[in-house]
Amino acid sequence: MKIKKSVLVEALKVLGKVVSQTSPVEVQRSMRFLGVGKQAWLTATDGVESVMIEVAGDVGKMEDFAVEYKALRELIRSTRGGEVEVTGKRLDWPEAEAVPDDAVTVELPPDFSKLLAQAAPVVDLREARLALRGINLSRDGVTVTNGKELLNLPCPLKIPEDMTLPFPLALLTARPEGAGTLLIWRCRNERLFRIVIGGFQWQGKVLPGNFPDWKQVIPADKTLDYRIEIHKPEQIIAFLKTVPDCPPFHAVELNVVPNGVTVIPNNFPDMELRLEATVIGAQPRAVLALNKYILLRMLQQGYTKFRAHSDGRIPVIAEGGSGRYLAMPIHILPKHQPEKEETKMENVENKVVSAPVQTVAPNHEPETNPLDELCNTIDTFRNKLKLALDESTLLVRKVKEVQLAQKQKERDFIQAKRAIERIRMAI
Repeated sequence: MKIKKSVLVEALKVLGKVVSQTSPVEVQRSMRFLGVGKQAWLTATDGVESVMIEVAGDVGKMEDFAVEYKALRELIRSTRGGEVEVTGKRLDWPEAEAVPDDAVTVELPPDFSKLLAQAAPVVDLREARLALRGINLSRDGVTVTNGKELLNLPCPLKIPEDMTLPFPLALLTARPEGAGTLLIWRCRNERLFRIVIGGFQWQGKVLPGNFPDWKQVIPADKTLDYRIEIHKPEQIIAFLKTVPDCPPFHAVELNVVPNGVTVIPNNFPDMELRLEATVIGAQPRAVLALNKYILLRMLQQGYTKFRAHSDGRIPVIAEGGSGRYLAMPIHILPKHQPEKEETKMENVENKVVSAPVQTVAPNHEPETNPLDELCNTIDTFRNKLKLALDESTLLVRKVKEVQLAQKQKERDFIQAKRAIERIRMAI
């Protein structure tokens, strides 16, 4: 079978996202070549997902063989010229699960792969909850969240019930264009799917578990009492790329000033960017602070209108792009508050010592209300407690991840040991 070198290289980029090069199973380390005439179909699988792409080639009579991924890469490197002649051996390749007649068929819009590409940066593949590692499809469109931010992209999908696709790494690499088809069916108490877009086909299992009820997170329009519209987002994008990291929050403040806003990194107050913006609504009583990377993703995807609440206690909705982008603002606590109070007390002591006969006028009111100070102290304590609870939850998730990874290593070790024993018995 002869295939153009450039075509084969692009096919390897896509199928290489599925091939498991360290697997003891030869099929999962290999790529299948099936062709006849001038068409060839290249397939790879990891035992759960299967991806097939159609390419042009010079096949002649029907051919069906497999080549290991590493050997195929070496063949491409060593071949001089624009065409590669591929040969391999016949493997007992597992057939993909057949689509039943009663499978649900959903038409996909032409920009479906672009929508998945916009949603992919929000997905956290290290998330302990399996459902959040994928992309949710429903009648309300494409939705992703990592617990800190949420992106909903409207998409007309006539789907009977929502489903969560595993992270589409191969599809994002292939970037197939045009309208497609989504097939959904059940087999042995599992939900399976197949996506066909042009010459690209992806089949696998729907992620188990319930995706969060994300509609409850979206605040009502009446609770968002002011809006900031950025006119030159490219200036903020360039500025944010120069801001150093400051974990864990990477907070960047958007301060409303006359005729615009100032962008100030919370931990680097000397860095400041002032630019024109349109501010409509109430005067914010709290500084709007967002994570640097979340704000950067919003602006890069065209979200330049930020609707928020003046107290800064509910999610911010960013608009202007392809959908709705939500993020929880960061609550900025006063810095060095104890030092200021201590300095104030020292000044009072000095005044009393230097002028012991000085008295305060009866009508003089204190500078701060004790009730306000108590409320601020309680608020600060609640924020610290919430932060401690969030960190403890994160630690629990990471412990579960380590446990799952350890169990997976044990399974891989057992499988490798059994494979070695079978090889020894065969010898």
